[in-house]
Amino acid sequence: MEKQYTVESLREEIQALEIKQAKEGKLVKEQLLITYENLKPINILKSIVKDFYSSDNYTQDFMEIVAGMTSGFVTKKLIIGKSKNPLLKLVGLALQFGMTTFVSKKFNFIKDSVVHFLSRFVKEKEPE
Repeated sequence: MEKQYTVESLREEIQALEIKQAKEGKLVKEQLLITYENLKPINILKSIVKDFYSSDNYTQDFMEIVAGMTSGFVTKKLIIGKSKNPLLKLVGLALQFGMTTFVSKKFNFIKDSVVHFLSRFVKEKEPE
């Protein structure tokens, strides 16, 4: 036996479905705006940086890379300067690569050595 619908019951069902559709439509629009905000390049970059700094391992790797690249660049500039000689530039590039690799691999040793060296000059005040 089929369920009998009256005009009034159908109107109530339609109204309930329209309310449900309006609520779900609002939720879809809100989620779309959140997704749109998250896909903006600046927000993606912020998310990457936040994730990067929240991990100690990545921070250590980043410091090694920066120290290596900086030392390589400085070495090249000190040795080569502003020379136009292509052979000297090639030697400078090899030195830069070598110094970058060395500092990146030996970062912890170099860091500890520098801290130890500097601590010899900067003495803490002893309590009286």
